[in-house]
Amino acid sequence: MKRAIVIFLVASCFLEGCASYHAGLLPSKDVMNYDNKQVQNNVYVVAKFLNARETKQVFQFDLENKGIQPTFIVMDNRSPKTYDFKKSDINKQIMSSQEVADKCKFSTVGRATTYGVVGLFIWPFLIPAVVDGVGSSEANRKIEDDYAYKELQDGRLMPNALMNGVVFVSKMKEGEDFTIRLKDVDTNEILRFSFQK
Repeated sequence: MKRAIVIFLVASCFLEGCASYHAGLLPSKDVMNYDNKQVQNNVYVVAKFLNARETKQVFQFDLENKGIQPTFIVMDNRSPKTYDFKKSDINKQIMSSQEVADKCKFSTVGRATTYGVVGLFIWPFLIPAVVDGVGSSEANRKIEDDYAYKELQDGRLMPNALMNGVVFVSKMKEGEDFTIRLKDVDTNEILRFSFQK
């Protein structure tokens, strides 16, 4: 009987309560799939403001509820020129993927403590305490890795090349402006692409 209780508790933890993270896919990288694409000097740029449903699909959490607006950017350089891209040249305060991950992480202490306190009185609950603590740590590592992988990095947009990824900004209001700047490395000419949420 005791063995059946232990098996039930561990199975319940795995099926219901254990923290886990499942990475989702980013939207399409093909700029031609977007109605709001802009082009200058044969450089195509798209900024897609992910809504709550899309954010949950990509990041497993509704980031807007945490005050974050994930914005997917695609830059497709079909010109012979090279451009510098820096997140600091976007007209919004950018949050790092680590800052966003920290807001989404599972509380390993809180989850394990709940089971652990009950485990003081009913020993089989110590098993889910350990399992859930380990599961939460693993899920948190996956969140950090996935958010960092999806984050758009500063870099050079080379001729006939593509850059894409997510930038995290504070939650935006409808109609708010979002401007991306690219600088020609040879002439210092600035290309500005402005989008509205």
